[in-house]
Amino acid sequence: MRRRLASLLYEALVGLAVVLVAVALFSLVTTFAPALPHQRPLLLASCFVTLGGYFIYCWRHGQTLAMRAWQLKIVDGAGHPPAMGRACLRFVLGWVWVAPPLALAALARPHAASLGAGLALGCGAVLAWVVVWSFACVLRKDRQFWHDVLAGTRIVMA
Repeated sequence: MRRRLASLLYEALVGLAVVLVAVALFSLVTTFAPALPHQRPLLLASCFVTLGGYFIYCWRHGQTLAMRAWQLKIVDGAGHPPAMGRACLRFVLGWVWVAPPLALAALARPHAASLGAGLALGCGAVLAWVVVWSFACVLRKDRQFWHDVLAGTRIVMA
């Protein structure tokens, strides 16, 4: 489990870099089209699609950059890299790592005394949830994370 969590932390850094590239490209495009309505939802959607493209492409080939560094790979029940549908399902189910605490922080934000307090609440909630969710794998004999179980994938040593 330690190796998978270390890979997850590395994956967060790579994901942040991927999102920064998406934001930079989006900003470049919207600079030339400033009258574009509803920019925030479009930006969030482009980040979601960009992250999805990165992860799904990498998973279809067996490993992300972080998985290579930590000598892990993702396989389906037959031991092959997951098919497109399974990789897409895993991507959506993987949001359970961050979506619940972010939703909680968004609900609590209007009640936070300052932006710093709201940010601290959000970071604290995400960290607490990641700890709780990662230890939920001990309920399984094979110690696989629940989003992998539901997607029909598993992380194995490369």
